[in-house]
Amino acid sequence: MSDTAPEKQSLKKALAMIFTDRQVLAMLILGLASGLPYVLIGGTLNAWFSTVNVKMSTIGLLSWVSLAYAFKFMWAAALQSRRTPFKLKIGPRRFWMFVFYVLIMIGLFTIAFSDPPNGLKKIALLGVLIAFFSSCFDIVLAAWRIESARDGLHLDVLSTVEQFGYRTASFLGGAGALILADHVGWKVTFMASAVLMGLSGIGIFLARPSPVANTSVEGSETVRQGQNIPAIWRDLATLIVLSAWGVSFYMLGHFMMLALDDPQTYSSRTFIKTQGPVIVGLTVVLLGLVSAVLVWADARQLTGGKPASVVTVKPGVLGIMYQAILVPMIELIGRLRWAVLLIVPLILSYRFTDLIWGSFAYPFYMGTNFGALGHTLSEVGVASKMFGVLFTILGIGFGGLAIVRFGRMPILFVGAVIAALTNLLFADLASGGVLTDSVLKFSQLDHVFAFFHQDIRMGRLIAVIAAENIAVGIASAASVAYLSSIVNKEYAVVQYALLVSLTFLLGVLGRGAIGEIIEADGFAHAFILCAWLGGVAVVFSALEWVRQSREARKKAGPA
Repeated sequence: MSDTAPEKQSLKKALAMIFTDRQVLAMLILGLASGLPYVLIGGTLNAWFSTVNVKMSTIGLLSWVSLAYAFKFMWAAALQSRRTPFKLKIGPRRFWMFVFYVLIMIGLFTIAFSDPPNGLKKIALLGVLIAFFSSCFDIVLAAWRIESARDGLHLDVLSTVEQFGYRTASFLGGAGALILADHVGWKVTFMASAVLMGLSGIGIFLARPSPVANTSVEGSETVRQGQNIPAIWRDLATLIVLSAWGVSFYMLGHFMMLALDDPQTYSSRTFIKTQGPVIVGLTVVLLGLVSAVLVWADARQLTGGKPASVVTVKPGVLGIMYQAILVPMIELIGRLRWAVLLIVPLILSYRFTDLIWGSFAYPFYMGTNFGALGHTLSEVGVASKMFGVLFTILGIGFGGLAIVRFGRMPILFVGAVIAALTNLLFADLASGGVLTDSVLKFSQLDHVFAFFHQDIRMGRLIAVIAAENIAVGIASAASVAYLSSIVNKEYAVVQYALLVSLTFLLGVLGRGAIGEIIEADGFAHAFILCAWLGGVAVVFSALEWVRQSREARKKAGPA
């Protein structure tokens, strides 16, 4: 009885926050503003491409605009300041949220006047800009959420409610957009989406400034992490990281432009096989290695008997970049130590199964080749973005309550398992849906769909999407709560941006290759491959669960 009482109290407290806490309500609306650009650029725009017969490999290539979400940790440092520009009293987080929300609105209005399949380079550029502004909005929103949390329970509630808002954006920007496009066309649909984005700005004015805002001092910045590292080491490390990032951006942008001009000569699949590991190494692995070396150098100075002294970084370019980029990474690696070798692969692989094929959802639902299903825009809107989003929200709600009841790690593990397995349901659909039909008949769900005037073809689509979206909802809630729990509030902007970027990186980079796999072997083969790759996250989440359990027992001491 004593074990369950605190859990019941926590559950009641969490439910009460949803209805009485102003920050939670603001988080719900801001989650909508965060999710809308992503679903429009990463999903609905691809539906537009599908209706005008843009090639599958080209859609995969154009989906690289979402790499802005994967690389947002690179510019997160620029948004780390806690000073409000122009000395406004709204707080720095709300100020920057407002700026980026306005820019996103303008971008959506502009893309409404595009004319695919003509001008794909222009659309790609607009997509990159919108994704960049959206990723900046997400960076600031994550910092506001983490800094505003009063305790661990409040953070879990804010994280879960953000996912509710995010998935509501999928409903409005997905189902609403598809059904609207079926009746009034794509241009009006994207203009209406820009208006909806404008309305979501209410959340910015409803939110209170985060309590950590406006606390930094003017002038030089004091480094608390890596405080014994010589200045030349700091400058050299910063130059190495920035140079590597510049090279990786050039490689991606140069190839994307070449492939859009001549897709027959330039293969995304070959590029990812040969250059993908290089890009991951230059953008993520090198940053981690440099930070680890600096942690080692700092510790070596201390063990060498040199007295610790606080380093004041002069406000030059390299000093500012070191303070903004490397210091948060030094803190993270210095705190987590060898556990980083487990945590990074877990984060890289956890969302891989749903992110890698996300750009091909609409081509799969509406196309007629490679095992695609051939549904109409309205049918996909109802199945994927109406029922689908409702079941995602159900999954997020269930995941959030389960986290409060059972803890983060068990739900993180369960989310990895079911997210991987649901890919096999889509593989069955691509192969004719024999297994799905058998399950529907056995459970009598086929009669339920018939009662609502839905044939077996539509019924199997709704059923599979429902199962997959419940799984993704649970995994999303667990992932956000887990990532939020391992960052330091003082460096929330950069650390959270880096961790979230890692969840996007492999999935988005792999889309070009998956597009070519679909054209060569069909959708069923691609889904089976994704299911197997999802097993990697299952293994790493289990190992991380064991690691955290052992640490908790060590802290608790002998019984």
